[in-house]
Amino acid sequence: MHVKKLSVMEVQGFHNFLDNKPSKGDLKKLEIIQAAIECIAGIGFEKTTYQAIAEKIGTRRAHIAYHFKDKSDIFKASIQYINGNYQRILTEQLEEADPGLDTIKKYAGSPFVWAEQNPDELSVMLLFYYLCTIDPEYRALNDDLRKRGVERILLVLSQECRVELLPMELELKAKQIQNLISGSILDAVTTQQKSLTQAKEETILNITNLLERV
Repeated sequence: MHVKKLSVMEVQGFHNFLDNKPSKGDLKKLEIIQAAIECIAGIGFEKTTYQAIAEKIGTRRAHIAYHFKDKSDIFKASIQYINGNYQRILTEQLEEADPGLDTIKKYAGSPFVWAEQNPDELSVMLLFYYLCTIDPEYRALNDDLRKRGVERILLVLSQECRVELLPMELELKAKQIQNLISGSILDAVTTQQKSLTQAKEETILNITNLLERV
């Protein structure tokens, strides 16, 4: 079975990871990464071998090894790609936002939009969070991703929502919002209590109430 043909937007998501115009080799890496994400979500991390990825895209195992020296490199590249794809969705959501409070609402809703559109990527991220508990390298990567997330929320709160608080208080609000979002997604996909849509609506309401008390 072959993975789907790469769309322009998917390639752009990888641009965010590579930070330059992709070469033919870069596009092959992207194809490998997308196949790896499908494999991890479908058959699990242990069974996601070079051979399994190669069969997914109709190539030889040696071609996978040429671009990635080990499976850990593929997994880390997958996390970077997923983050780039999420950033694309976040940007699209923010472009639709009205000035003011609607901006943070759109920001809060974007991870749920990403999760609904990309269930395989969500599965890989859940595995990533587990690996963070046992591997310092993955934990450091997640720490960087979380810090960047807080910085983005701070910008939205201060520049778009005009929330006036002392820097330390504003940062605390940003972290609370981040935790509300990630906790709600985790709750929605690991329990039977609510759907992603319900979790999204609840999260936006909670964030709105949090900011109204400022």
